[in-house]
Amino acid sequence: MKKLDDIDLSVEFAGVKMRSPLGVAAQAPFAPASISGDRLAEILLKHVDAGAGYIHTPYTNVELHHPKNKLPTGRFLKAHTPGFGRSGFWVAADSYRIEMRKEESLKMVKFLKTRLPSDVPIIANIMGPGADPEGWANLAKEFEDAGADIIELDVSCPLPATAAGAVESFVSAERIPEHAGMLLGDNPALTIAVTTAVVKKTRLPVGVKLTPETGFPRLIGLVEQLKEVGAKFITSVNAPLSVAPPDIYNFGKSPYPGLSANTISPVVGPWTRYLCYRNVGTISMFVPGIDQAAVGGLVDVSHSVEAMMLGAKICEFSSGTLWKGWSFITDSLNFLKKYMHKYGYESLEEFRGLGVQYIKPADEIDWGLGKLAAKIDQTKCKGCGICANNLCWAIKMNDDNKATVLEKDCGACALCIAICPSDAIELGDAEFPLTEEEIYEQYPKMG
Repeated sequence: MKKLDDIDLSVEFAGVKMRSPLGVAAQAPFAPASISGDRLAEILLKHVDAGAGYIHTPYTNVELHHPKNKLPTGRFLKAHTPGFGRSGFWVAADSYRIEMRKEESLKMVKFLKTRLPSDVPIIANIMGPGADPEGWANLAKEFEDAGADIIELDVSCPLPATAAGAVESFVSAERIPEHAGMLLGDNPALTIAVTTAVVKKTRLPVGVKLTPETGFPRLIGLVEQLKEVGAKFITSVNAPLSVAPPDIYNFGKSPYPGLSANTISPVVGPWTRYLCYRNVGTISMFVPGIDQAAVGGLVDVSHSVEAMMLGAKICEFSSGTLWKGWSFITDSLNFLKKYMHKYGYESLEEFRGLGVQYIKPADEIDWGLGKLAAKIDQTKCKGCGICANNLCWAIKMNDDNKATVLEKDCGACALCIAICPSDAIELGDAEFPLTEEEIYEQYPKMG
């Protein structure tokens, strides 16, 4: 077995060598300084110092210069449910304000190519002109000429859908706005047309960043078509849309600090991890052979391993670095090395996709009904009664105010395990196993 320091974390993604599989997703800082390629390069180089295996440009549109009266700004709002902890952010912004403009982005790419190690490629995240495939292709070619190594088509940014008139134009199938984001990405025909044009125009590997609004199973058909027209990778997934809760103690007004209005807005944080896993896992199952980048809700050092076990080749941090800073990259790399060393993996390939084989259709699973039952550790049970005061016939409180299980009524559903605040319950072998037919016969039928 290799020593910890000798473990190789390099990966080939879309045919491009990277020194590690971890980095930061395309981000757009909500501050006027982000119109400067020099200032953004400072941040991206911090990713590299922390160990990132690649860098992303902020998503860039076709306009040459940033408009002077539409400088980047926006607002974050902490999402917090008492008793459940912090669960994420709402993110209010005008997409037109925060998109990076072409001239500064291209200059930044050229500058970074002089500063980056050869095994730290640049992924250019681009947002072309609406539903104009040739315009997208020309933008991609400009980034190729500037020195980018990979093209990621951003047809997933949720913010354009929050603009005035966006929903009406999408629903009525009128012209897709020039700043389209997910309005284009949730239209498979347009997404395929754009991808086809870009693949034909550039020699670089091209991938598509998906919107979570294109859900399962519809996303499978889209990915199959993207693979057929030459996409080399899929990035899953951008932020979903929501509406921040009204301030119920202030007549329903906006909860955002300093804003008089609420808005339809993306949500980021741990909750998006499950959308990410939905996409990565199901694409691995149904469309094998296309590389995947996982992004969304990866906030713990173990999450990159989970995503890779579902088939991701690289992981892009957003929520994790927003919460914990760039050190989250270093911490995740250290965890990854220690994990591989502990479990005897000498390469990432040895455990990539390992979990996919266990994803099965629900009707093919042995649920263990009659063979498994809840087991309660009486020394841990605090007598809160949550499990008994719930959707369960099997659990009752005894005279000592401790939860007990009537095994014959236990459906082995594990709800009690999921909700127990004391971790006092687990599933174990039934003391008196029954077949499903035997269980069926013990219940009287109405009428």
